Amino acid sequence: MRKPVYHVYVTQESQPDARGEKNTYWTKVGVAFAHNGKPGLNIVLIPGIAVSGRLVLLEPREESDISQDSAAA
Repeated sequence: MRKPVYHVYVTQESQPDARGEKNTYWTKVGVAFAHNGKPGLNIVLIPGIAVSGRLVLLEPREESDISQDSAAA
């Protein structure tokens, strides 16, 4: 099976808190694969999910990078 070129996320900004700061929430909604030998992408969304707003494509990270980010948070 091919590996995805990108992970697809929907982002949503929270309302400002008492200090006026906003948080951005990221929800993974699918993956994107490159076409075979042609420009373009196929985006595959998780079945049954409703998507609206901004879609963000990010390159997948190595598992070791993800675990380090989680530990730092």
